[in-house]
Amino acid sequence: MEMQEHVLASGMRLWVARPDEPSPRLPSPQPSPRSGEGAHPVMMMLHERYGPVEHTFNVLRRTAEYGFVACMPDMFHRYEGDRGPLERSEARCDPTDAQYNEDIDETIAFLRTQDYADASRVGIVGFCQTGRVSLVYAASGREVAGVCAVHGGIYPRDYEPTFEGQESADTYIPRIAAPILGCFGENDNLVPLENVRRFRGQLDAMGARARIHVYADTPHAWMNSTRPETYVHDASERTWEALASFFSDAFEGRLGPAPNVELIADAGIEFDFSPPAP
Repeated sequence: MEMQEHVLASGMRLWVARPDEPSPRLPSPQPSPRSGEGAHPVMMMLHERYGPVEHTFNVLRRTAEYGFVACMPDMFHRYEGDRGPLERSEARCDPTDAQYNEDIDETIAFLRTQDYADASRVGIVGFCQTGRVSLVYAASGREVAGVCAVHGGIYPRDYEPTFEGQESADTYIPRIAAPILGCFGENDNLVPLENVRRFRGQLDAMGARARIHVYADTPHAWMNSTRPETYVHDASERTWEALASFFSDAFEGRLGPAPNVELIADAGIEFDFSPPAP
């Protein structure tokens, strides 16, 4: 598998992992090229609060194994301090929504120049801090095939934003026209199940096309194999299956019409996810 680093006009670094032929993840859902010989749909996998670290490069490689062009922009490229504290969660970098959108625009513009990427079909997945970024980008009116938030996007602070230049989830979620996937853990200390129910209610009210997965006995950051204290293999594998299935269906037009909000919660979770009464 080929992984390349690029530096774009803004100075932002961008990493791209291109799929092998054939994909080693077959028979998992495999998108078929449409726009030119060897062109594949694009999956933008946004990094967590740590920035580009070992885990995010692992995510890129795994994504490419499903037959997607996987890319990751360094969305902290404006940060001028030492990256070490960021990578250890001892410091934060919180770009504005406008800056996040600008970075994704620049990434997609670059991919349009690459013959291996079908930039007419783009999916965006945000993890942790960037869970909201995928949703904010879709809410801006820009066209994407689908967006996903994994253990993020609906934190309490997303509904009551504390960082300058960031919009509330109460206003950006209802503007999203693209299909939405949400993946959450029962024991996530940052995304309470009450917020998952609130999110489901918003999607129902707006007539969305969406899938929400909730995994039992699963903490925050369950997909991060470099953090053994939080990694949950079974939930991680099921999340990968959900991602591959959802975006393959989105790229090929197999999701069906809205409204259709599917909640797929493990039977062992003792919580009523019914949307609150209006």
